[in-house]
Amino acid sequence: MELRIHKGTLEEAVSETASVLGKKSLLPVLNGIKMEVRERELVLEGCDGEIMIKKVIPVHKGGFESVETGACVLSADFFQDLVKKMPGPVHMKKVNGRMIMESGEVKTSLSALSTEEYLHIPDVEWDGSISMDSMDLVELVRQTLFAAAKEGSRPVLTGIHLEFSENQVQAMATDSYRLAFVKKTLNSGKDYSCTVPMKTLRELVKLFKNTKECLKIHITDQLFKIEASEVTLISKLLDGAFPDMEALLSKSSKAELVLDKNRMMYSVDRAGLFAKDSGNHQIKLRLTKQKTLNISSFSPQVGMIEENIPLIKASGEGTMDVYIDSVFLLEALRATKGEDIQLFYNGTMSPLILRSRGDDEQVHVISPVRA
Repeated sequence: MELRIHKGTLEEAVSETASVLGKKSLLPVLNGIKMEVRERELVLEGCDGEIMIKKVIPVHKGGFESVETGACVLSADFFQDLVKKMPGPVHMKKVNGRMIMESGEVKTSLSALSTEEYLHIPDVEWDGSISMDSMDLVELVRQTLFAAAKEGSRPVLTGIHLEFSENQVQAMATDSYRLAFVKKTLNSGKDYSCTVPMKTLRELVKLFKNTKECLKIHITDQLFKIEASEVTLISKLLDGAFPDMEALLSKSSKAELVLDKNRMMYSVDRAGLFAKDSGNHQIKLRLTKQKTLNISSFSPQVGMIEENIPLIKASGEGTMDVYIDSVFLLEALRATKGEDIQLFYNGTMSPLILRSRGDDEQVHVISPVRA
């Protein structure tokens, strides 16, 4: 195999495919990137057995020139670092089990392994596809993924649950202490549901956060696939039934408050400084007689802080007096669109519900903590 390509094009492709590789394996072929030169394109693949990213570079794009077809596996870490340090366009040629690389006055060689034992996720028959704008999908992930469990005894909670229906898509994530829910209008045409792992979604955001194109989404009982013009991501799905969270999304409440989102966000951020030493980062939210929201925090080692935020609107009966995790609340506020937010309160030990004012497409639910 032999090819020529611009350094920047190769560096980007190697970075995108190598990012899925995790812990080092004792078998070198499992730590590598598969590289295949075809007559009309260059294909690079990275796979850890759970998720695979394939990058396709058409001939003539980014200086790619196919000289001789062939395939091999190169050590991902070393190959990636080496390409970064090349001075310019790269010429690569496989000779007697070695990949000879030349760039300017630099000449080096790497071990080129056979592709026979390369780990990959086999492609399957896909039952149609769903089209979705890349920016909408990235936003959907960013607005929910932070609420997923980082680890734990229920693997199904370590990702985002997606539900596609005829006219919309819903995404929700929970770690059992909080819930992030988002829905968007989407003409999917069919009903699908799946739970996609956190690692897959992080890779999805990295791949498409700066692009605007139509993505093709494919789903089976076990696999999730995203196709773009030059990148394909295939991932195994999480097993298990995702819990039913619909009952937590109700608007019924004893009290409803409307506040300026940024004002509350800065206040929660400040109060959180005094809550770092507590295991659950607890701060106190209290509705005052003057119809302001008092946010306070106390640390025996550091001191205390409190401030009152004026309300745009207050309705309902009773008072509000609840302890909440400042990190959870701050992440929910940052993910919420709009200038004003609504808080729905049902009691000291009932979940606090947060919405963007006048918007039913995004909901955050946070369980209170014990003082």
